[in-house]
Amino acid sequence: MSPEQYDTILQILREIQAFQEESRASKIILYLVPNMGIIFGTTLLFFLFLWMHRQKMALIQSGQYKPWSFDLRAYSFFLGLLLTFTGLALSIVFISVLGNSLAMLGGVIPFAIGLGLLTYYKLSS
Repeated sequence: MSPEQYDTILQILREIQAFQEESRASKIILYLVPNMGIIFGTTLLFFLFLWMHRQKMALIQSGQYKPWSFDLRAYSFFLGLLLTFTGLALSIVFISVLGNSLAMLGGVIPFAIGLGLLTYYKLSS
């Protein structure tokens, strides 16, 4: 490396360091943005659930509330199929690309959960 190249690199590094020192306020803003997003999202969810609760209570008081039924067996069947085949596809891709590694768990875990849900569907009558 020639002395001119070395001096050029040092000058660029000094400019980067000076820019980083000047932008401390921007770092604070960048740290606050995710926190404000979390606070806003949490507040939004709280008021959404509060509104849903008040709506359900008003329906119960007026006698218009109809409880809905949930078919756990059908839900476990469709979710089991979805997770089994998604996990199988992910496992094949991870094994073919990365070989036998811990990344393989990204496909094996949904595959196993899907098989468990399908087993529940088969055993429940």
